[in-house]
Amino acid sequence: MTAKQFPTVQFSGDTDMVTDGWLSLTSVNQLEIVITQATADEYRAIAQDNDGYLKVEHRINAALGRIDLRCSWLVSVEEVAKTAQGTSFQESQKSYQPPKLLFKDIFAQDSVATETSRTSRSEFECNGGKLVVLQ
Repeated sequence: MTAKQFPTVQFSGDTDMVTDGWLSLTSVNQLEIVITQATADEYRAIAQDNDGYLKVEHRINAALGRIDLRCSWLVSVEEVAKTAQGTSFQESQKSYQPPKLLFKDIFAQDSVATETSRTSRSEFECNGGKLVVLQ
């Protein structure tokens, strides 16, 4: 892990169909996020392996005349702690810890990153962040 922090977008909707194919790219140079939709070819490549994300990076950077935008995707999930057998639901809820989500680090090719905090879009923009939506 590089220990550098960077913003990403967490998409949410009533169903997966609403957010399916949408992804974000983050600048390695400035506090900026670009949101776009994967093309059909990119989407198929994402479903097979991570090459689709690299295709999106190439397309969006080329379209904007840039080289600094990177995708961060979910690499793996690590269980933090298992609940002991025979524990009541209430007791298990007290000790529950969500799994640790590991994402591709945009600053290092073979490194992962974890979520350190969450913020709203308005807070991100008030703190100098820029959000661009490309369709």
